[in-house]
Amino acid sequence: MDRFNTMIKYFKYFSYLAILSSWITILISVYFNPWFKLTRNALSDLGGGNLLSGHPPPKYPFIYNYGMIITGLFMILFSIYIIYVSRNKIENSGGTIFSISGLFLILIGIYHEGTYPHDFVSMWFYIITSFSIFFIGISILAIKNYKYGLTLTLLPIISWLIYAFADFKSGAEGEIFGIIVIQISVIIYLANLRHYKFNRR
Repeated sequence: MDRFNTMIKYFKYFSYLAILSSWITILISVYFNPWFKLTRNALSDLGGGNLLSGHPPPKYPFIYNYGMIITGLFMILFSIYIIYVSRNKIENSGGTIFSISGLFLILIGIYHEGTYPHDFVSMWFYIITSFSIFFIGISILAIKNYKYGLTLTLLPIISWLIYAFADFKSGAEGEIFGIIVIQISVIIYLANLRHYKFNRR
């Protein structure tokens, strides 16, 4: 059991791997597809579609699709860490919901652009992740850590309001905004854990 406890503590680093994996995937995919324009395309254009979709067929679409799958796996592994260090049932639920968002990111890679479920899994990835962040924020408020708790509770709400009213010129701009919000939330969550010591048998 002690060996398991020691191992699981390193699962927090999967959060950093997920962040790196997402940007590496996007940047490499864009490099191989010079037709991609941030102000015109959606990120998912890098994983599928054709001229009927309004853009050329992507070169090496497997880079984007497998990158999403790998990033989703990292998210699920990080969610195990959230559940492990959870301080109450609400935080445990937030970690569980975060694992579901990782699953939906995997589904984005499987059901790439041009497949029927793509729009559904893409939108719900952001919705489910927002719920996860909100629940984790509430859980931190419950232990009277108001600075981090209030930040994580309000961040998904404010970000959706910005998304609704901001003049994003393309799907990619909105998606990148969402990615940045999620990653900032993860960093804030990890920062709040520095104030606590967790003892597991």
